[in-house]
Amino acid sequence: MFPKSRAGAAKLGTPLMIVSFLAMAGFLYWMSRYEAPEVDSDAMATVSDDGLNEVAFDDFVLETQGYMGVEITLRQVDVNSTIGDRLFWTMLPGDNPYLMHVSDEALADSVEVLGGLRVDITGTVVALSDSLLGVWMEANVLRSVGDSLQALYALDKGDYFHVLRFEMDDEGESGDEPGNESGESG
Repeated sequence: MFPKSRAGAAKLGTPLMIVSFLAMAGFLYWMSRYEAPEVDSDAMATVSDDGLNEVAFDDFVLETQGYMGVEITLRQVDVNSTIGDRLFWTMLPGDNPYLMHVSDEALADSVEVLGGLRVDITGTVVALSDSLLGVWMEANVLRSVGDSLQALYALDKGDYFHVLRFEMDDEGESGDEPGNESGESG
């Protein structure tokens, strides 16, 4: 009575199946040949006049774990917010926060790190684990549950920057001359 309405679809089933298998095989081949870009930390690091191993912050954010165990200096790092007096966040591209930990040596300089500052820091990248967060809780680095939750967020990244030394920019002092309080030049 009625002709089969799916007769045309049945004829295309086998060729479509073969095309989909070939497409999947091509995709898997392409994925197996793909390599992530490698970052050569030796090529990006420059030794400054004062002997510091300087790395541009833009190069640092590409592969933070590539600098693990190497003492480097980062210039012009923004302090976005602080966690107590020993931890602060800076931003990586894509609005990804990155944790910075101020060491005892840097804290002994009695310089207070506040949000909104720009600092030059020297230190090294260190692996971050949940056991280290427990040590920070016992040492009173993380003083509240909120502080520990913020630091727990950094576990996804897997590392943090351990600051050994830091210097703050003196933006307001660059145009001042001694003995000229009026601001006029003569």
